[in-house]
Amino acid sequence: MSIYSWREPGWSFLWSVGAATVFVIAAALSPALLSLSPTVDMIAPIAEARAVMAGQADLAAQESPFYLMLLMAADMFADAPGRVHLVAKAMGAFLVLYPFAYLASTRFPTAFGVAATAALAGFAAAPFSGPEELGLALLLVCGLSFVSVSADDSASRARLEGALGGGLLFVLWLLNPAFALIGFILLSVCPFLTGRYGLWRYAFAFGGFVLLAGITEILMPGMNMARAAAAPETLTLHNIIKGGESSAFGLGAAAYGAGVIIFMSAVFGGKPHWKNWAAAVGLLLAGLVAARLAGANALPVFALAAGLACFSVSSPFYDGLFRDHDRASVASAFSAGALTLFWTGVIAIHAAGQFSLQYQAIKTAPENIRSELALVQPGGPTIAKWVEEGRFSTPEAREFFALTPVDQSAMLLEAAARARTLAANGLDIAFLTGADTACVLAEDRKCQADGPAAAEKANVIFVPRLEMDPKSAEAKGRAEALLYTQFKMVERTALWEIWVRRDSGAPANLFQMSESLYR
Repeated sequence: MSIYSWREPGWSFLWSVGAATVFVIAAALSPALLSLSPTVDMIAPIAEARAVMAGQADLAAQESPFYLMLLMAADMFADAPGRVHLVAKAMGAFLVLYPFAYLASTRFPTAFGVAATAALAGFAAAPFSGPEELGLALLLVCGLSFVSVSADDSASRARLEGALGGGLLFVLWLLNPAFALIGFILLSVCPFLTGRYGLWRYAFAFGGFVLLAGITEILMPGMNMARAAAAPETLTLHNIIKGGESSAFGLGAAAYGAGVIIFMSAVFGGKPHWKNWAAAVGLLLAGLVAARLAGANALPVFALAAGLACFSVSSPFYDGLFRDHDRASVASAFSAGALTLFWTGVIAIHAAGQFSLQYQAIKTAPENIRSELALVQPGGPTIAKWVEEGRFSTPEAREFFALTPVDQSAMLLEAAARARTLAANGLDIAFLTGADTACVLAEDRKCQADGPAAAEKANVIFVPRLEMDPKSAEAKGRAEALLYTQFKMVERTALWEIWVRRDSGAPANLFQMSESLYR
């Protein structure tokens, strides 16, 4: 078996963890995050997490409570928004790599176990990854536990792996309930595919999930009802059909390779090895549905399904190597193994390429955005700069062009600098955006549930004149009555309007007021 690099599980586990930890360290120590998302979308989750910590928002009502928990934990180690996201990515990748390395050490030869662990960790920690990629990686870990056979087919290991799978199922429940439901489908076949102690594994996984859900319900009443209500909104046929970047057509070579390997496994293995190729097919279908629901890259799904068909302990390719080792069998086994390792390596290389691009972009990024936001955004300020230069004199002309992420960063930093000056004079500040971005950028105070809620308690409100995102536009509509009844506009720049509460007693010398602006 040395030709397939089987080693002691303990050593395989350590080598897998060591290889994957490289990506965790790269994320945790990066000075800034490379992002193509709008700046308000990067700041909003942090503001929501801080609002939950301050008791101003309900964790159960959030879209992804577990990801907010990661951001809460990361917020203890970092201040700038980009750094908070990077530390949260590192924590999420750490949560993926340890269970997967433990499971892979008794299911796969060392070469594939190490490569797959590093690939999944890189996939979860990469700069362009988010909650969707983390959820897909955790689902694949659960699936591996529920549908594959371990070389150590003992009752104690089955119980431990079942409890581990139940814990990960609960994490998926808090991250994306649709993923958890897919995980339960895979769990339902666990007694039939995972050996003589499969029922133990099933019982401990289900029991572990129920126990954690019960404890959570006691500590946070209503959490499970909120997650159950959110599942049907995500798990719909329309979402599966429309998909995202996970389309098999966009990953045609990987999908074709995985299909060929699973087909070869079914042909060579036949009925004696039906559990192996059936498990690979089940994991492939479940992962592909999940990837399309979330819009995540499905490449890890194809790679792991192929790896399960080719390298697992019940793979028929071992028979071709060590029993009926004719030339065709040996060639087929090596071809399947090489193709699987190639696509697994592509995932790790792709993640490494993102980190490399991030470090290169840091060198040329605008200093203020990199230092204050810890974000690296391609390009330079364009629309915001043109507006300040007076090129777009009418609202219709300004709305014709969408703001780039760098534009949003420049706008928010301009407002934050002005807001800090006002906050130093004892004024409470709010930015009228979808989330309470002012508490993250401009003022050290408790975050509110959203921008309009912060405006209710503020003395000074900064209202963006350019449309930043749909949620900010909605927030402006919700706060319109508040602005015109309790505030007056005292200053207008090319990018912002500044409104002051009528009874606040704010010193007039803090604003460049014009008589025509009073309402």
